[in-house]
Amino acid sequence: MLKKLLYIHLFAGLMLGCSTLPPNNNRKESHSLPPDPTTRLGTAIDQQLKTHPGQSAFYPLSSGLEAFIARMASVAVADRTLDLQYYIWENDLTGRLMFHSAVTAADRGVRVRILLDDLNQARHEKMLAILDSHPNIEVRMANPFASRSFRIFDIMRFSTVNRRMHNKVFIVDNQAGIIGGRNIANEYFDASTEMNFGDFDLWTFGPVVQSLSQEFDTYWNSEISYPITTLNHFQASPADLENLRQDFANSVQEAEATRYAEALQDTPMVRQFTKEPLKLFWGKAEVIIDPPAKLSKMDDLKDQHLPYQLYPLIEETKKELLLVSPYFIPGEKGVNFFGSLRDRGVQAFVLTNSLASSDIATVFSGYKGYRQDLLRNGVKLFELKPNPVSKKKKKQKTIGSFSSSGLHGKVFVFDRKKVFVGSMNLDPRSVTLNSEVGVVVESPEFARTVADRFMEDLAEDTYEVVLATDKNLQWKTQDGPLQKTYFTDPETSWWKRFKAAVSAIFIPESWL
Repeated sequence: MLKKLLYIHLFAGLMLGCSTLPPNNNRKESHSLPPDPTTRLGTAIDQQLKTHPGQSAFYPLSSGLEAFIARMASVAVADRTLDLQYYIWENDLTGRLMFHSAVTAADRGVRVRILLDDLNQARHEKMLAILDSHPNIEVRMANPFASRSFRIFDIMRFSTVNRRMHNKVFIVDNQAGIIGGRNIANEYFDASTEMNFGDFDLWTFGPVVQSLSQEFDTYWNSEISYPITTLNHFQASPADLENLRQDFANSVQEAEATRYAEALQDTPMVRQFTKEPLKLFWGKAEVIIDPPAKLSKMDDLKDQHLPYQLYPLIEETKKELLLVSPYFIPGEKGVNFFGSLRDRGVQAFVLTNSLASSDIATVFSGYKGYRQDLLRNGVKLFELKPNPVSKKKKKQKTIGSFSSSGLHGKVFVFDRKKVFVGSMNLDPRSVTLNSEVGVVVESPEFARTVADRFMEDLAEDTYEVVLATDKNLQWKTQDGPLQKTYFTDPETSWWKRFKAAVSAIFIPESWL
């Protein structure tokens, strides 16, 4: 018995020892540089900014192809700095092309700062350490796991490591930025052969970019951000860096012969580039963020969290609220909230994933039980089809042309006057656990454009969920000239419906 107790204590000690992060003493502060009107970006946009004093410019990126092009084009003209903050950055086709563009920028003297959430990067850690060895590149990991090889040992720190940096920010020269829902991976840029996400970003210019840079600096210099060299002691040699540089260059050559490269050249945005400037929307904008402290502790400053900063916009809404959220778990408070909107005459429209289009069935299981109550409280509820008709009509010649789709964009429209675009889902994880970032754009022209596009695609791209009786749901959709009605979750097997039902019983909603 004593021997068993000793083994238990030894194992517990091992876990505790492996669950201690090293001191974060090597973290040096650095900050974004002031915008320089003489850079290539500054020269290109300075005159337009002067004709719209106090306003920022926005170009919506609803196409995965255009979202990829916007990032690559921005890096190509970077002269001074490149700041990249992401939850996921995969080492796949699009990820490697972007790594190549970042290294190329660093080679010509651009300072590159890369801040990644630590959850998804373990298999890329050596590569990131090699990147960090470049004199102009620095890589940091947000809220890292203490154990680099066996992360299960961090179970003793579960309340901390369960919180993740979900922010997505892309900033060039403190003059151009991209903010929205996309991570860096094939499925976010219409390059996957299996599943591509319908997502949404904003390409931004002007004062809003300086606010995004402040957000980046806040996270970069916070105690939750660890230099990769503090966590991984691999000593990269100049040869390692040169080999990685060559690997990325080879990826570019391989990509040039793909259908994806052909599709990039044939996008409306590229065609427009050759004829006239892109049509930009103009308006005032405010960046809202979760503080980094949300990841490191159970702080009581909830009024500073992003969801609470959105409340005034909701309270100001008089007629219509449009919500696009791929992961939607309102909870009882949320259901009551929609009831209060109905009571004061606000019509709420919600677009989320169907069971058929959802990439995470467990999250869907947390949402499915609220549908009846949401409908009773006046919500117009729509679920995305796995193969939206509007996407088929575009006939994109990507390698993922025939892959299924899942919703991933996070967009809220308030009375067709203001629009929120960011990384936040309407679920417990985004509200209470993860850190998020977004921008609120005050531009009736832009808000009407987003809302019109939302309404235009609903009939054929979604199933409208309705109450047939007080308990039974039906799914209605337009299929060409015909309207179809379904009596179970459309385009799903009984097994998938069964798994979602079981998950709803055993997985706590607060974890979703």
